Amino acid sequence: MTLDIIKLDIKNRDIPSVYLWYGEDRYSLTEALKLLKNYYLLDDPSGSNTELLNGKEQTREEMIQAANMTAFFSGKLVVVDDLPYFSTGRSKGTSESENSAEETERSDSGRGSDPDILLEYCLNPNPSTCLVLISEKVNRGRKLFKEINKNGKAVEFAFPKGQTEWTAWLQKEALQNGKNLSVPAALFLLEWAGHQTGVLSQELAKLALYTGEKQNIEIEDIRKICLPMIETTVFAMLDAIAAENTKDALTRLCEVLSQEHYLKVHTMIVRHIRLLLAASIWRARRGTVNDFMDTAGIRTFFEGNKLFQQADSFSANRLAEAMEDCLQTELALKSSGGNPQLLLEIMVIRLCKK
Repeated sequence: MTLDIIKLDIKNRDIPSVYLWYGEDRYSLTEALKLLKNYYLLDDPSGSNTELLNGKEQTREEMIQAANMTAFFSGKLVVVDDLPYFSTGRSKGTSESENSAEETERSDSGRGSDPDILLEYCLNPNPSTCLVLISEKVNRGRKLFKEINKNGKAVEFAFPKGQTEWTAWLQKEALQNGKNLSVPAALFLLEWAGHQTGVLSQELAKLALYTGEKQNIEIEDIRKICLPMIETTVFAMLDAIAAENTKDALTRLCEVLSQEHYLKVHTMIVRHIRLLLAASIWRARRGTVNDFMDTAGIRTFFEGNKLFQQADSFSANRLAEAMEDCLQTELALKSSGGNPQLLLEIMVIRLCKK
């Protein structure tokens, strides 16, 4: 687990002079930042030697000036969030892409700062400062990334991949709350609450309080305490439509409408049907789940596999007709002045009878 890397660095008092943190798992990144701040607060309870900067607002000169400023009696922590420098340029690490990336670095420095200053600092950083650079995405072929990875430490905060990693992550989080979580319960929680580490951590904390002295978190506990992810309910509604179960489909629709605005609900249904159509086409071509996910831009295997399997219940023609029904409903929602829930219910009834 990525968070364990930071915990080990802190435990061993082996904090690099430059960190580059990146990735989509913002929850784990935020937790790691809390740990690092607390580590520096041990020697500096006032927090005066910790600076938080915005990468889009400060020039590189200002960042480096903060990192080079000597702190008295303790180390210094400088955190620069939302940096735009690492994701531009081509993604492959060939010499051509490196040249392109370096040319980009010369043009994206922002507010007139020298583009080489940050790179030069990373080659010879202030040993009494920990400079944490945070970016959502990185291009590993960039010279700046390579130098940080060489002289400091680059850490990717990525979501767990596949059911095995997700299950292990959930079980570890449950143990930290003093609870046990079986594999079936972990998989149910994933399907019920989604694949966001921050949301899942909050749900496990709620479950720990609810279960009290009981050691094991059961599936029924999850049903009672955790709110189902709206996408989960949409999946269930489409399953009911595929089975031509109008009653169940309308029940699921009402559940979704109780959580979100009707236009957002309509948009979610349209997106779902569009993705099912794409999955149906790939299935007809004997494509794989990964082929479909790459085409549709879906990042989590759970969602991609679920859509790919669900598409088997619909023909391409039926999904194309469903898209036409969605279009007519959208026009009615935006122009007729009719009852939005009634219009969506009529759409769902029509979809069940296709």
